Amino acid sequence: MTAVVDAPVVKEPRLTRRRALRRVLRNPLAMVGLSVVLLAVLLAILAPLIAPFPYEATDFTAPAPQPPSGHHWLGTDELGRDQFSRVLFGLRASVVVGALAVLLSVIVGVPLGLLAGFYGWLDPIVSRLTDLLLAFPFLILAVGLAVILGPSLFTAVVAIGVGQIPGMIRVTRGETLRLRGMDYVGAAFANGAGDLTVLGRHILPNAVNAILVQATVYVPAAIIGEAVLSFLGLGVRPPTPSLGVMLASAQPFYHDGPWMAVFPGLVIVVLTLALNLLGDGLRDALDPKESGRA
Repeated sequence: MTAVVDAPVVKEPRLTRRRALRRVLRNPLAMVGLSVVLLAVLLAILAPLIAPFPYEATDFTAPAPQPPSGHHWLGTDELGRDQFSRVLFGLRASVVVGALAVLLSVIVGVPLGLLAGFYGWLDPIVSRLTDLLLAFPFLILAVGLAVILGPSLFTAVVAIGVGQIPGMIRVTRGETLRLRGMDYVGAAFANGAGDLTVLGRHILPNAVNAILVQATVYVPAAIIGEAVLSFLGLGVRPPTPSLGVMLASAQPFYHDGPWMAVFPGLVIVVLTLALNLLGDGLRDALDPKESGRA
């Protein structure tokens, strides 16, 4: 008698992600991180409506810098500009750079990683390109781009995004190599599916989990990178507010106006911590070892 062997059951990505979402909602630290991130995004979007003063407006009624008070909740900077308003607009710059830089790394890195993992002949070419990008330290790359493009928000996005592309390529390539050997991929080929169909319907949807987790790791790194570049004068240029620009401006006044550095620095710490908590929660929820748990 011939034994009947059941075909391996492949969980639908949508079902797996639905279970992962339930696990994230049950994770208190992840929910705290998500709440802080959503609040930060909301404040960044509504900054023009929430800010009590224009970020470039100067208060000439009192000497600057002024400590926190009922009139200026977070005090003023060395030019008498309201710190609360500038923190809101600086938060907007950080959120924009974090989102766009990671989006750039995904748009460029994911297709290259898919092609490198799927086509063996293309793997050495993409790998050498990745090694070439990794050969340039982040600050050297940023300085070069700042010289070519000029210090700006766009320069910060490009410098950080390009610096994150190699990691995104490696993560996507590794997932593609793993999924390429799965039985259901071989079955798709046996049924006459083409390369693009296999990549688009079987490999990419199942690699999204790893890509999503990597993106959540890159967002806080991008926010810190923007602050560093702006602090060095290679990112957002004054008088446009940025958390890094505010920290750089506060450096000579750390004795007379410590609040000028405390509040922008605190926003960076809280936001990056919240993103890391959310990223850890997503990573645990999307862990394949946990996929069988409701």
